[in-house]
Amino acid sequence: MKVRLLSLNVDKNMPFARFQARVTSSIKIYSDEIKSFEHYENMRDFFGALQDALENDELIVAAVDTKHYLKMKNALTQALEADVQYDASVLNMLESNEDIDDDKRRDFSSFPKPATVFLSKDGMYSGFGVENGSQYLIMVPIDNERINLILRNGVVPFLSKHIPTEQSASFLAEDKLFDNEKVKKAVERLIDSGSVAAVNGTQNAEVLKSCGDSVEHFDDVFIFTPHVEDKGDVNATEYAAQLAKVSLDLSAANIGASISDIYESGDTKYVCIAVASDESATVRKLYMDNDESEDAFVESAAVELIELIGERASGMKSVGIEISEAPASAENAMKKSGGKKPLIILASVLGVIIILCAALGITYKIQGENGYVANAVRSIFGITTTAPETSTEPEQTEAPTEAPTQAQAANMKISDFMVYDLITLEKTRAEESETVAPTEEAEAENGEQTSEPAQEEPQGAPETITVNGEAIPAKEALARLVMTEMGDGYNVEAVKAQTVVIYTYLKYRDNGFVIDGVEISDSYNDEVMEAVDAVFGEYLTYNGEVALTPFFETAARKTAGSEGIFSKSYPYLRAVELTGNPDTAAENYKVEKEYTLGEMKGILLDYNSNLQLSDSPEAWIVISRHDAAVSSSIGYVSDLTVGSTEMTGIDFRKNVLGLDALASHCFTVSFDEATAVFTVTSYGSGLGVGMSKTGAASLALQGTKYTRILSTYYSGTTLEKETKV
Repeated sequence: MKVRLLSLNVDKNMPFARFQARVTSSIKIYSDEIKSFEHYENMRDFFGALQDALENDELIVAAVDTKHYLKMKNALTQALEADVQYDASVLNMLESNEDIDDDKRRDFSSFPKPATVFLSKDGMYSGFGVENGSQYLIMVPIDNERINLILRNGVVPFLSKHIPTEQSASFLAEDKLFDNEKVKKAVERLIDSGSVAAVNGTQNAEVLKSCGDSVEHFDDVFIFTPHVEDKGDVNATEYAAQLAKVSLDLSAANIGASISDIYESGDTKYVCIAVASDESATVRKLYMDNDESEDAFVESAAVELIELIGERASGMKSVGIEISEAPASAENAMKKSGGKKPLIILASVLGVIIILCAALGITYKIQGENGYVANAVRSIFGITTTAPETSTEPEQTEAPTEAPTQAQAANMKISDFMVYDLITLEKTRAEESETVAPTEEAEAENGEQTSEPAQEEPQGAPETITVNGEAIPAKEALARLVMTEMGDGYNVEAVKAQTVVIYTYLKYRDNGFVIDGVEISDSYNDEVMEAVDAVFGEYLTYNGEVALTPFFETAARKTAGSEGIFSKSYPYLRAVELTGNPDTAAENYKVEKEYTLGEMKGILLDYNSNLQLSDSPEAWIVISRHDAAVSSSIGYVSDLTVGSTEMTGIDFRKNVLGLDALASHCFTVSFDEATAVFTVTSYGSGLGVGMSKTGAASLALQGTKYTRILSTYYSGTTLEKETKV
């Protein structure tokens, strides 16, 4: 679809980059040819460009500043030779506005007769859309405070109705600001689970309440409790958690929630959102873009909280800080809270003061790590105890120095789980190998035995594999794990190769075929079970030891070597490039994600608040070394500098942007000064080391046997089989 974006904007002080990002992101699913706005500074030139667009383009978006909006709307109505209609909804919204006279009311409420009106939050400068055969014209105001509602409730539904796409049902999954579907989904989850959410009645809770105005049954599952200001000696995240807990205690709901006021820390603004159950609370910290209005920011935070409530209702583990109540004893509570006195929270309902929380100790753990893109939400790894209202410096956090534990990687496919598990496991083994064990003579002299007697290793394949605490017959467990990774439609030879790789990985972990925190399918098909049965008990070795067998979704043209990822180099984990480069034809082989200046700044400072960011944003993220997997300028990133910190590409992926936001550690980063937008482009998907599932599938379709597939990706290994199966 041919798209033309035109803007008439004389006000040079109007932040246009964020406006443009919002508009283009809301319509990009309808065309692959979205370009930047063409800017005009007078009505004559703008109208000339508009007339040309009406003759040649299929989708036209005309954005006009508020100074010229009403004049241009009238001129456009005449150009379309359309009758004038007055929108009753706009008139009703303007009725109570005493600052607007009758002439202005008519101007604000008049539209071309065939138009669909896109209401703004106050009726003023509402947008509209006109359908003319296969051509669509949209007019919106250049107004950062009004554009959110116009896009979310007007433009996108209008385009989705007339230009259906596969993505329209879940439009803007990456930009929660406009995604009204998240509110509907949260309501559905609350209804399905029989849950009710009680929201603390802070000032910003009114914005959350308005997000549900057009959603059926919203009022059935959301209630709002009174709010009394009493921050006490706690920081912003603790306070948000306690507000959520207060709402839970003040109601018959089973989920408490809160959205804080806007806090200022230096030149940074943020809010905290939280959900709570009887046992714990999950808190997220959301940062505001530099050029974003507070109204738009709070609205996006409210939608984020509604989504978080839905996740809690459905039992999902959510990204954020989990704050759990300490053991009941006062002594333990004092230890957990660093020796400060127990916190008493007072709240008032109908004039009655109720003591809600006493002897509250706080512990922290990170529940997840991927990070949603909107407003730079990221997990915080350390928390200060400075009261939010008196803070003049950013809350201090420490950058993580180790890979997250297996528990932190919960609910992932094994291929993603490996990003955490294998790196941590290899680091641990390397450290252990450097420790010299005492000699037998030394032990005898000391009269002590420093190690347990050697245990005889079990022989043969296991009867069961324990996944997430459940002991499952081994073949069934493998079939379900393979089904999770591959689904239906893979050639049997690729399924066999996948089975051997997963079995080898479980054996390599050397813990009795027990694994926790991974996704596992509820079922499997006959083809998968037949493949599992054919290769059950087979595994790869190298020099007589069980091999390390990572695998992933899609290579960035070729796979990456193990150097720079694991604690040592593995000769059989080298770069592999298949003839014809089948990985490059995979869907989502190349993915671009955009971050505003404020979003990227929030992401980086949430990772490490001590980062030194220069005045030149293009210097914030600088790639210094890569393996040229894609081209001479693009490859799997070995080293890069983020602010004042050096790190690996893997660390940047899993600890800074997150696995969901950055598909691979083969990526580039660019910054556009004109729009103040960062573009992060990734190639391939997954760890990049070992077997590519996309590549394996391609080889299998060419008639390659699973043994050859395995030797292609794990060169030099030997395929062996358990003595007893």
